[in-house]
Amino acid sequence: MPPMIHSQVRIRQTRVETLFKLQKAGAMPNGLDYDEARDELLIADQGDGDLITVAHPGSPDRNETVFAAGANKPSGVVRCQWQGKDTIFIAGTYGLELTVIQPGRVFTITQRGVGTGIVDYAQDLVNGTHTGFHGLEWDGEYLWGASPPGKALFKMKLVDAPGGPVITAASWFPVAAGNRPHGLAWANSQCTELWCNDTTIGAVYRYDTRSGACGEVLVLPADAPKAHGMTMVGGELWYSEDNTGLICRILPLN
Repeated sequence: MPPMIHSQVRIRQTRVETLFKLQKAGAMPNGLDYDEARDELLIADQGDGDLITVAHPGSPDRNETVFAAGANKPSGVVRCQWQGKDTIFIAGTYGLELTVIQPGRVFTITQRGVGTGIVDYAQDLVNGTHTGFHGLEWDGEYLWGASPPGKALFKMKLVDAPGGPVITAASWFPVAAGNRPHGLAWANSQCTELWCNDTTIGAVYRYDTRSGACGEVLVLPADAPKAHGMTMVGGELWYSEDNTGLICRILPLN
C-alpha cells in the first residue's frame, strides 16, 4: 500500500490575539497581505472593493489610507514584482476576474474556468452564484490562489499576451479538509510551504506545494474571530475578520 499523502501531521492548539480594528467605517477586510519592505498591510475590502493600506501595522502610530480600487467584492490581495513592475493583484471573487494595479495601469485578467464554480455550501447548487479565488500569494514566478468552489490551491502562470494578460497554465491540489479555503501565507522563504486557513472549520493548514501534503494544522479557539484574509508578519500569522474589521494574530501554544 502506498504511503498516505498526509502522514504524521502535527496538530497544534493556539490562542488568538486581537491587534486592532480598522478605522474605516463598515470595513470588511477579506484579503490581507504584508509588504515587509514598506512595512505596510494591504487589505481588500469586500464591502466596496476598496484597497486599504495600513502603514506600520505593528506600531501604535499605524496610519490607514484608502484607495478606490473598484474590485468586485474582493477576497484576496498580494503585492509583488511582475513584468519588472510593482504590481498588486486583487481577487474579485464574484467577478471571476483578477484586478491588477500597476503604475499608470489598472486592468483585469479573467479566471473563468480556473478555480471557479459554485461552492458546495451554497443554498442553490444549480443556479447559485459562481465565485472564484480568495487568498492570493506570489512565489516569484507563479500566482497562487485559494479556491473555495474547487476546494483546492491553484498555481497559475500569467502572460501579458498581445490581446491582454491571460492565465496560460495552471496546476492545483485539493485541500486536506474543509470546503472554504481562504487566506494564504508563505510558511518559508523558499516559497515551497504554504499556509491556508479554512474559515468554516477555524483551522490553518501548512502544505508542501510540491506534493500537496499537509504537514501541520493550527487549531483556532472556538470563540476566536473567524479567519478570512491571512498573511505573515515578522514570522507570525496575522488574519482579518470581515464582519468586524478586526486584525488578529495566531499564537501557537505547543
